[in-house]
Order: sequence, then structure tokens, then C-alpha cells
Amino acid sequence: MEPRVLGDELLAVGRRLKLLRRRVEAGGVVFERDVVAFGEAVIVVPILGGGRVLMVKQWRAPIKSWVLEVPAGKLEQGEDPREAAVRELEEETGYIAGSLVELGSFYATPGYSDEVMHFYAALQLSKGRAHPEPGEVLKVVEVDADEYLYGAGSTPRDLKTVASLLLCKARGLL
Repeated sequence: MEPRVLGDELLAVGRRLKLLRRRVEAGGVVFERDVVAFGEAVIVVPILGGGRVLMVKQWRAPIKSWVLEVPAGKLEQGEDPREAAVRELEEETGYIAGSLVELGSFYATPGYSDEVMHFYAALQLSKGRAHPEPGEVLKVVEVDADEYLYGAGSTPRDLKTVASLLLCKARGLL
């Protein structure tokens, strides 16, 4: 028997997400799951060539620390993922892509969130002017992709960045 959603109870609303309690029935059993309703996001790998990519060193409030990651962001309501990728790349890095390569779409953490991440590689970059959103504290840096992926150290890395770099390597873009 296919599980059936009986309903959602809104528990909390934040600026970027909602927390729901979802009631589900499957096989005659009713159970509840907490769900983070986030929506869709884009992840962009700006490729410079020679194995180098642009990343942002960004301060992330949830972990109270800096993270080195590729540009990313939430889609605005009704926004196309490709348009969001172009917007996020320019906002965070100041660069404009001559072309975008779609790498795929993936659930971030389907055990508790509905977030879908759309991955892109940005090629043929030209320098523009960055204009981060208020509250985005970041610095643009050039990084060797292999050093990021395989470098030694015990500091946790950003998983969406690791996945995006590996997707680029698998497609022969890095």
C-alpha cells in the first residue's frame, strides 16, 4: 500500500523555511514526521580552468564559523533554476557565465527536508561586480579543486561543494 499524507501542522515559520509536523498513514499505521520545508536551491561551480574554481569563504550562522564553498542560494518564488544560478553567481562572486552546464538535481536531506538542489557548472567567466545580499558575509577566493577535495585536515568541508566538484570531475569539466 502506498503511504498517504493525511495533513501537515505548521510548527514554526522562519525567514527561509517552515517546520511542519506531517501525519502519514501506511499499511493501516498512522505516524508523524517533522519536515523542514525549504524548497529549491542552486549550486554553481565557477570554473576558471587548470583545475581552479571560484569559491566563497562565507560566515555561516548555524555553525558560527567560516565555510569554504561554491556559490549557492535559494530560488525566489517562481524563479527558474537556471536564472537563479546566474543570479547567485553574480551576486556572490561578481562573475557572469558565458555558459552554464546543468549537472543534475538532487535531494539535500530527504530524511527531514524537501530541499531540492540544482547543480550547475559556470564556464567562460567574465568579471563583473559582486553584490551580496544583506547578511551575506563572504570573500571570493580562487581554489584548486583537487586540493579542496583531497587536502588533508580535520576541518569539515561543505558537502554540496564536494558533490558539485565531483560532478564536474565526472563530466570532464575539471
